[in-house]
Amino acid sequence: MEQLEFHVITDGKQSDDRILAVASTLVPYVTAIHIRENSQSAGSIYNLSEKLKQRGVKSEAIYMNDRVDVAAAAGLGGVHLKESSLAPDVVRKHFPPLRIGRSVHSSEGAIHAEQKGADYLFFGHVFSTKSKKDKEPKGLHQLRDVAKAVSVPVFAIGGISPEKVSSVLCAGASGIAVMSGIWNADDPVSIAKQYKTALMKGSDQDAQTL
Repeated sequence: MEQLEFHVITDGKQSDDRILAVASTLVPYVTAIHIRENSQSAGSIYNLSEKLKQRGVKSEAIYMNDRVDVAAAAGLGGVHLKESSLAPDVVRKHFPPLRIGRSVHSSEGAIHAEQKGADYLFFGHVFSTKSKKDKEPKGLHQLRDVAKAVSVPVFAIGGISPEKVSSVLCAGASGIAVMSGIWNADDPVSIAKQYKTALMKGSDQDAQTL
């Protein structure tokens, strides 16, 4: 049975000091920390990744959003691509060590990303979220369709609270990706534990059905 994954993504609104402080405490609970700081320079996000390593986050557990060059230069574990980014097969050709993820918003997009060599997919936003007030959530039915359409892991993103983890796993998700649920929390570690517990319960339920 595949290991359920828990990805945490920076939201571009935190100071580097807070990112470092929070991320270093999340290490026991998360699969990967994604650096998604679109307004920062390549040098700045490279330095941030180096500081994360110094705080005890392993290189393979740090993913870079979009910036393949920085991910490769810093020796990180993965890169997460937008639909408008380089195609996964292009990244694979030039940077084979990286784990390559891609954000998708439909079954067709998911199938195309898998065909192009993506190792995993983010699908969303599944539930309503303040960061995308003007867009309708995709919902569990579309998540289920996407998960059935591909063989690579699909991680649900968008409005995922600990209470909703069970529903996305039942819809076929192989894990979750969280942004505001962590960074807007007064106690990020406590919330991370709740997410992790929900994922472990989901994993146990899957094991019981085998």
